[in-house]
Amino acid sequence: MTGDPTQDPAAETPDEGSLPVDVPTSDEGSDRPATDTAGHLLTAGLTIGNRVVVRYRLEDGSQARATDFIGELVARNDDFLIVDTKKQRVKLIRADVIAAKDVPPPASRPGPAHERVGADDLEVLMAKGWVAPDRAGLGDWVLRSAGGFTGRANSALVVGDPSLPIDKAIDYVERWYAERDAAPLFQLPGEPGFAVADVPAGAALLERGYVAGGGRADWDKVLVMTGLASAVPALTTESAPVTADAKLSPEWLMTYGRSRSVVPGVTEAVLTGSDGQLFLSVRDETTRQLVGIARLAIHPGWAGLFGLWVDPAHRRRGIASTIVSAAAMVARENAMPAIYLQVSSANTDGVAFWQSLGFGVHHDYTYLARPSA
Repeated sequence: MTGDPTQDPAAETPDEGSLPVDVPTSDEGSDRPATDTAGHLLTAGLTIGNRVVVRYRLEDGSQARATDFIGELVARNDDFLIVDTKKQRVKLIRADVIAAKDVPPPASRPGPAHERVGADDLEVLMAKGWVAPDRAGLGDWVLRSAGGFTGRANSALVVGDPSLPIDKAIDYVERWYAERDAAPLFQLPGEPGFAVADVPAGAALLERGYVAGGGRADWDKVLVMTGLASAVPALTTESAPVTADAKLSPEWLMTYGRSRSVVPGVTEAVLTGSDGQLFLSVRDETTRQLVGIARLAIHPGWAGLFGLWVDPAHRRRGIASTIVSAAAMVARENAMPAIYLQVSSANTDGVAFWQSLGFGVHHDYTYLARPSA
């Protein structure tokens, strides 16, 4: 079977279904149900919404024994996978899968790993590293709401095709936020130094009275910086010990709350909403209090750094650099060669810090809001 084209995965795969833990490597001669196959085990770890590659067994008599499907995994149930490839949407029998894994966004330009991905693809990836509890899609646009906690989690990400004419798409977004008693906010990415008016959606928003930056200097121009994990200076014997926890602890959250306003319940949901994350921290040796923290989002091929903060009384001691070095070590050891982060261009000290560790500007984005918001 080469993969059947399909148009309505929701109708055919309404629920992901439960997956057994004890899965044999073969169902030959077994009384186990068909869902207990090696193909089911291989596809159980795939992430819906991610780009995946699936090696698929072909029917007997085909010229080749197998073929690969690459695209977005849009649905899965006990029996099938639905994958959107460049050519078509296909339905694959899970029992006929030979190999499968999540993969990074496709390379669209030459260069090292952190420079090959286009701005839109990287924005979509980063949105999966900072996930709002309330979100929806409008074509390629991503609508997010999180009770006012951070601009990223409360804005419409304007990438690709919204599947509607621009004016109608903006109308839809405005209604979506009005239903949530929130002011509409748009996140518009572009190449470094891009002009908002040169982007069709940006020009349409300006005509409606939206303002780049929304009246906030830190929102006017945000830099997305990327770098190679291998280029970040390594930890040394003099480096402070760094702890990496998979779970968000109350102590880490309280320390995070010292650097910015939090929304109880919502903040925890955003911080723990990615497919994988680590909470890094450094303690003062005397007081045993946390004096430095950061969050590391985990993606196929990429790591994302969020919320790096050091207690003011402990700055200029290399704690921030140590945490980044520890994050880079985790990335190197887990096949994540590229790292991304976001920093406001108004934060000149922050930009200089990241540049000193080997990071460079990948692209920019700005927020657009009405001044009254």
